[in-house]
Amino acid sequence: MGLCCALGLGLGAATAQASAFQIEARTEAQAYQIRSWRGSSADEPVLLPRRRIVQYLGLNAFELATGQDLGFESNLRIWADFGLPKGEAERIDGLKSEDAELLHAYVRYAAGGFEGRLGRQIYADVSDILAFDGLRARYVTRLGLGAEVYGGLWVTGAGFLGSSVYQPDGTRESGRQSLDAGSEVTKTELQPVFGAKLLLEDVKGFNASAGYRKSMVDGKTDIERATVEARYGRGLGLNVLAGVDYDVLKGDVAQVRTQLRWDDTRFAVTAEALRLSPVLSADSIWYYFAWAPRDEARLRVDVFTPGPLRFYVQGLGSKYNENVNPDLALAAYVDAEGAPESTSVGGAAGTAWRSGAFRSALDVTYRTGYGGDQLWADLTGGYSFDRERITLDARVSFARIFDSFNARLGGNFYGAQVWASRALTRAARLSLVVEQNVNPFSDSDTKGFLLFDLKASL
Repeated sequence: MGLCCALGLGLGAATAQASAFQIEARTEAQAYQIRSWRGSSADEPVLLPRRRIVQYLGLNAFELATGQDLGFESNLRIWADFGLPKGEAERIDGLKSEDAELLHAYVRYAAGGFEGRLGRQIYADVSDILAFDGLRARYVTRLGLGAEVYGGLWVTGAGFLGSSVYQPDGTRESGRQSLDAGSEVTKTELQPVFGAKLLLEDVKGFNASAGYRKSMVDGKTDIERATVEARYGRGLGLNVLAGVDYDVLKGDVAQVRTQLRWDDTRFAVTAEALRLSPVLSADSIWYYFAWAPRDEARLRVDVFTPGPLRFYVQGLGSKYNENVNPDLALAAYVDAEGAPESTSVGGAAGTAWRSGAFRSALDVTYRTGYGGDQLWADLTGGYSFDRERITLDARVSFARIFDSFNARLGGNFYGAQVWASRALTRAARLSLVVEQNVNPFSDSDTKGFLLFDLKASL
């Protein structure tokens, strides 16, 4: 159920600004399947049913003090899996039959060039996306020069109302585990994180930052990164984006993104180069043996016609770095003649049409090399009736894959999805999503989602 209401209260002089409150809620009923890896084979896959109820609840408040930019924002998720008994879930690390997760909840205040946030908040940059409980403060002068500092405790799945969504990869979701007299004991350790940035904002279309971040576990460095980001753009014409993430602990470049884009009223051309690496905890074995990055280049042209039609074409190229110790026997296999390729090339094309109540889009992608030959096609379409009181959308997808590494990922994959939505009243809407997939990996699996949204203003 989604509930969204805004309440304005104004007291005092007529010039006083009113506070605003917003409540958002949504309930999702989910029914789908996941493949079991025990008691299962490639010819006879076993699918496990999942039956979940998920509730989202958000409370937002704005201008709590008259004339002051003081507010509060939050989002809480509660869910239960009726297909997984609690006793069985406790046997598997990180698996739960029910839980509550506070995604974010913070107080925000801004005045002049200052902005501060206190509480659980989400932070994103070229390095990673993380959630922490703590304080973030930034100040930017009228000249566009500024600084930012933040610090607190990294949010993990083992913490209070915690979620593993933004937890560092490569470690146990429920916390570290030690052996004591032959029995397993799970202990939750606090993970402090702190960082700072120098800022340059909106100086003749130019924005830049240089930052540093460090997190610790049990007094030892877990993640340590340095970042530099820059962006230039004024709408039409040249737009540039660049960012570098340097792993201080390892002494190597982890993430890189550079993008050049030219925007015109009838077309846009984009060239992009990336280096992508997993963000792993220093306590993870994968940090030392499975950290090889992926390099990718993309060139895309978008065309906007005077009518409702637009389309694009794109070229793609990737290199999957192995970084294998040359003294290992595995290195001989990786470099041997006939071994799977470490590069991949391909392209994509698509078109979209929107006219009145009708909308449709088609995307086709082909890649060959690393991961085998892959052909993907996706067709969507929708129509709105009676001023969008009723909407109907459908999607058909097809993939033909021959993976050189995994023989099970071979053959044709088919998928179909229907999304129907009806406004029951001006304040209530009911939506149903049904999806069916047929493929050699799981034979056949069905997914269903029921959404009920309610919006009211008081």
